[in-house]
Amino acid sequence: MSKESTITAHRTMRKVIILLYAFALSVVAFATGQEGDVIYINGEKWFLLAKPIGSDSILRRGVDSILPENRDEVTSNWSGYTAYWSIYNKQLFLDSILVECYSEVAKKDYTVRIPTADMQRVFKNYYKKKNILATWVDYNIRAAKGPILYYEHMGYERNHEYEQIFTIKKGMITDCKSYHNRVAVNGFSFKKNLYEESSAIALEFPLHFENYPELADVKIVKFSVGKLQLNSLGQLLDCKVKATISRKEGDERKYIEIEGLAKEMKEKLMEIFPWRTLFINGEYVSDIKNSSYFIRYNIEKLRK
Repeated sequence: MSKESTITAHRTMRKVIILLYAFALSVVAFATGQEGDVIYINGEKWFLLAKPIGSDSILRRGVDSILPENRDEVTSNWSGYTAYWSIYNKQLFLDSILVECYSEVAKKDYTVRIPTADMQRVFKNYYKKKNILATWVDYNIRAAKGPILYYEHMGYERNHEYEQIFTIKKGMITDCKSYHNRVAVNGFSFKKNLYEESSAIALEFPLHFENYPELADVKIVKFSVGKLQLNSLGQLLDCKVKATISRKEGDERKYIEIEGLAKEMKEKLMEIFPWRTLFINGEYVSDIKNSSYFIRYNIEKLRK
């Protein structure tokens, strides 16, 4: 193989590796709680539950190229940096980018601010006088502060006591909605009632498994409960329940839904009052919100 062919092959392989690595990071980041950036609103510090630089692939690659090689790599901040923003005259500006690094010599962490020359090179098309106007941002962003009321270990899927949702059109703030989130009703909660033993589940939600002949040779029944609809009093108006069993047929495992058992479980849930209810961004929601709660019944153990 010629020298030119070898170089080309190496470059191609490097591109493939970079793409695979970027894909892997995106998958992991999606499944891991992320720190987000920082934004100053009227001089007050808020958490920005987003990474606006990453929404533009060219800017993302440009920033990646100027980050220090010895930066800390943590699963809660896959981008490797924290950007600082501000809102001025109804416009969104990028002020600076800070990076946490580690010194092998001093054996400690330290913070690095990306130099102005590097910022000017990457964001040269977005400078308005001496400031970087985020005209590439053309969507809603969410800022938050205060205690966390709802949290999922995934991306920015969490809600704080105070939130502001900004509608942005090419860097211009066209609308802003402010929310004071809170616990509206402190009632029954799956997250407060974690069941490890099937006997505890059976006491809370006794079900008539004997009415279902298809469960005669089944050891485990799994329930998923989600899409809870609550009112301001903590009353459960509706929910989605699935009851699933599995059987091995040949080399395959078949999953079967038992609709009658799911209906029975739903009726038990509808009897509970009140449910723990959160008031989040103008809506009453449960503390499992967009996720589902899973319950595992050990029927074999209950039969004994």
